[in-house]
Amino acid sequence: MSGVKRTRTDEIPSSSQPQTTINTTISPKVEKTSSLTSNIEEDYNCPICFELINEAFVSRCGHSFCSKCLQRTVESLHRCPKCQLSLQSSDIFPNYTLNAIIEKYRQQRPLTSTFSKYGSIVEHISDMVTNVHTFNTEDLDRLISAIRQHKEKLDSNSEYVHNRLLEIFLMHVHHERNGAIESLTKELNIVDQDLKQMTKRQKCSSSSLNVNISTNSNSKQLSDDNPTISSDSTIDTKEESSSTSNDTTIINDAVPTWVQTGGQDLHATPDMKSEKQQVGSTPSISSVSISPATTNSSALTKAECRGSRIATSGAVVPEETNSNGLITNDDIENRTKIMMRFMDDLTNIYFSTRNSLRLTVQNDGSCNGDSGLSMFRDNLAAVTKYSRCKPIATVNFVGENFAQASIVSSIEFDRDYEHFAVAGVSKKIKLYEYQSILDNTVDLHYPVKEVLCTAKLSCISWNPYLRNYLASSDYDGFVSIWDMATAQKVRTFQEHEKRSWSVDFCSSDPKLLASCSDDCKVKIWSMHNDYSVTTIDAKSNVCCVKFKPDSQYNIVFGTADHNLYYFDLRNPREPCHLLRGHKKAVSYARFLSNNEIVSASTDSQLRLWRVTEGQCLRTYRGHVNEKNFVGLAVSNGYIACGSESNTVHLYQREISRPLISYKFDDTNNGPAKTATVNADRAKKEETGTEFVSAMCWSNRENILLAANSQGVVKVLELV
Repeated sequence: MSGVKRTRTDEIPSSSQPQTTINTTISPKVEKTSSLTSNIEEDYNCPICFELINEAFVSRCGHSFCSKCLQRTVESLHRCPKCQLSLQSSDIFPNYTLNAIIEKYRQQRPLTSTFSKYGSIVEHISDMVTNVHTFNTEDLDRLISAIRQHKEKLDSNSEYVHNRLLEIFLMHVHHERNGAIESLTKELNIVDQDLKQMTKRQKCSSSSLNVNISTNSNSKQLSDDNPTISSDSTIDTKEESSSTSNDTTIINDAVPTWVQTGGQDLHATPDMKSEKQQVGSTPSISSVSISPATTNSSALTKAECRGSRIATSGAVVPEETNSNGLITNDDIENRTKIMMRFMDDLTNIYFSTRNSLRLTVQNDGSCNGDSGLSMFRDNLAAVTKYSRCKPIATVNFVGENFAQASIVSSIEFDRDYEHFAVAGVSKKIKLYEYQSILDNTVDLHYPVKEVLCTAKLSCISWNPYLRNYLASSDYDGFVSIWDMATAQKVRTFQEHEKRSWSVDFCSSDPKLLASCSDDCKVKIWSMHNDYSVTTIDAKSNVCCVKFKPDSQYNIVFGTADHNLYYFDLRNPREPCHLLRGHKKAVSYARFLSNNEIVSASTDSQLRLWRVTEGQCLRTYRGHVNEKNFVGLAVSNGYIACGSESNTVHLYQREISRPLISYKFDDTNNGPAKTATVNADRAKKEETGTEFVSAMCWSNRENILLAANSQGVVKVLELV
């Protein structure tokens, strides 16, 4: 038994009976076995390391050692460690016979060790009981009694250990569950207060819309995928409408009961709610309608109504209305389905938002204001705003020459969002008029300007002030500035020694631009100078560079060493912040706000960083990106990126999973292709070589341009 020290006792004392001497001489067989084992162990030990020989080698003098021990000794001393005979490396050989013997002994040794440690004691006691004839009945009783007492002691000790372990486990679980109850109680108080506040706002909204909310008697079941709290309560209107012929249904069975009832059931105590909910009952909801009638809202103060926004209230009052100004059924249904899909994420966001603002619950259960409730409402509205991508136009960058290299490396709108430029490995920059693309129903669109370059293009960037000026970077390391009105090159910078991956104009100072290259350099250029004004040595290949939107002094760039560097150009010797976290090269960096950066990497992750703290706030996963530049664009909290599955993914700032995904297809890709081209495309799709390669947002939040490695540019509308 563990925890009990075994000792050999020559005599078993007793206070009530005369003591009888017991012959405890160890059996000659046991002594012989132990001695034999000890001698064998010594014979098999290496004379150098005194351990059991491992990979036995024999010298020409006949002595055996471990192979490593003998080789080390011969190389350093050039003689046998035992007899001092001169030896060379060619004088030692493997001893296969001894190896086999030692291996067999090594397998049997555990059994011999166990026998020598425990078996000899049991055997000794057994020999005493069997062979010693001086034992009488009383002696055997005392021996059995001593053994029994010792066994009971061991059993008691074992039971104590087991009970104590269970006690510690239960105490730990009790402590954890108490903490969970306290946390849930605090969270429930917060939710209750928010529901009361939103009920007041809903009444104010109803007053503003001049409507009454009533509950139909017909209720329908919600799908099993989106379970909700069942409720028997209804909303009592303050005044009945004089006419019911104008009733308009606005909420259908996709909306949970507690949304329609304004959360009345959730304000009840746990006992009240348990009485209302029947075991095994199916959650149901009621159909709610709005009828044009006046509502008595005199009980609502202006202060209560001030915080309510009808047009942008997210899930409280939907943004879209029909032609009569009434809320549409489809909008609420679609948004509710999206909300249920991301319910776990939204719940975490809700409580983290409230806790981050240090919400406190007073002794009376009240909360200190809405403390971030409006912020969460806006996030909820943004998450549920769009449900899919709809292609509204398609541009074929390579035209009818399908055999030409077609990867689109960059796509950008100009300053006024009237034109967009497309560049790629075809060594061309094409300029398209955006509105004509939308208006033209023909599948084949022609550019209004086309520039032929000398090398494959990696990136383009429009000047934010000079409307016609466009900068480009290419595979030869050149950074060029073009006047797209005349399709002429204005200036070329030629300091990079290797391929240049990215170029970006500064929004605050339009005469400045930044570029980066495989030569591990980031260079700042001025349109008025022939040479770079600042150079930063990154010590690693630089894949992307971006100016801070509101500053001419701050830039961020990503490198092949998996890091992001945030620099102040007034002190270019060292970075202000080093952002670590990616597992592979950083391919894109974009400013989501003045203090937040989104980065993309070939580790199939996007990361959101808070610059001032150097902290990763969130990691976005769901797309595939292991080796290619797949594009990255941000706008108003939405993050769009491509994938090596030829798919566009849309993320929202607060959700780490894609909200929407759109896969490129051939439905609107231009004129009919030949059988050879179709076969080639099918082969590429099978091998997974097609990927989304570039994208950018329009000035309208719901319009996204995306291009892929086949030269197909899609104008996507988020709906």
